This record gives sequence, C-alpha cells and structure tokens, in this order.
Amino acid sequence: MASLTQSVFDTPAYSCLQAAHYSGLPYQTLRGWIGIEGLIKTPEPSALSFNNLAEAHILKSMRRVHKLSLQGIRKALRELEQIRHTEHPLLDEKFETDGVNLCIRFNDEVINLSQRSQREIREFVSLYLQRINRDDSGRVARLYPFVVTEKESEPRHISISPTVSFGKPVLSGTAISTSVIVGRFNARDSVADLAREYDVAPAVLEDAIRWEMNRGKAA
Repeated sequence: MASLTQSVFDTPAYSCLQAAHYSGLPYQTLRGWIGIEGLIKTPEPSALSFNNLAEAHILKSMRRVHKLSLQGIRKALRELEQIRHTEHPLLDEKFETDGVNLCIRFNDEVINLSQRSQREIREFVSLYLQRINRDDSGRVARLYPFVVTEKESEPRHISISPTVSFGKPVLSGTAISTSVIVGRFNARDSVADLAREYDVAPAVLEDAIRWEMNRGKAA
C-alpha cells in the first residue's frame, strides 16, 4: 500500500503549462528547469508529478526571492549527492540560505553546500516553504499556491494535493474543485448563493474565481 501511495506523488499529473500556472512561473522558465539537463527530473518529458510541482515552487523561491543562481543551486545539489542520495533533493532536504550560500542541517550542524561543506550557522525561514505542508513522514503532501500576491499575508484559500480530487486545485479543507466554482459562477450563480450552498466564506470563492481566471490568461 505504501508504494501505491507514493506513486501518486510521482505519477505524471500536470502538463508544463498547467504546472507553470499553478507555480506562478513563466512557461519557458519552467520548461528550462525540466529539460534533460534541468534541475527537476520529471517522469515524462513534458509531464510533471505533484513532487515536481512542489520542487518548482521551492526552486522559484531560491531564484526569485533569494536570488540564488542556477549554477550555484546545481553545484549545491551535486555537493549534496556526495552526502546522501535522494530522489527529490529540493523536497527532501530542509534548505537554509543567506541569499548567497545554500545550506542544509546535518547532524545538528549547518553544512554550506555552496562552499564545499564548510560548517557555518545560518537561520532562514522561507516564505515559500510556509506554503507547503508535510505529512508525518516529512514528505510534501499539500501545496498552497499564491493567488494574488506573493506575500506572507496571502490567504491559503486554494490547495493542491495528489490525494484530493486527483491533484486538481481545490478550496482548502474541501474536495471542491476551483474549476467547479468558476463554472457555476459563469453560469450566473452568485458568490453569495455559492457561499451558502458550499458553506464557505465569499472571500474563498472569490479567490477560486481569480485563480481560474488567471489560469485562463496564462493559457
């Protein structure tokens, strides 16, 4: 049963275009990250798994927020392979950074992967890492994508998990797909009526509508 559950996280589930929208990345940027020489290893050339989607989310943080170069990240991951092997290093390790170096915690020490494993202390909590939930085993189980702004105050109204609604974006805490909400809205159901029917706050439904409309623009 464990292997079946794990396969859900690594099964091809999203096209590159879908994954680009869900992660808030330009399509061509994500395409470059998943190539043969890319940092994200996909199960199929143009299809991403949920784990790949979460990797893109974290890699985006390293690039956009912390300004780490792809060359530096690639070098750090190669250094990490010398310490221990993992199928998804971007997910399986708890990275820390000072905006220049990429580090991991190992045996109560901080190893600077960017400086050939020199030990140093760096404290860092990433805004992007706060948007993912891990299960008891430490595996990434749920992603809360940004809908409007990439700020700490951005609500977690939308969630994505391979174990809920076949990995489609849903209203957080439910199995209600955002595509269902926007379909009802486009059929002239009001936000107030939908809020009463689904017993959710109007603000959640409004974010679901924004999310799907932004997806349409991306396509």
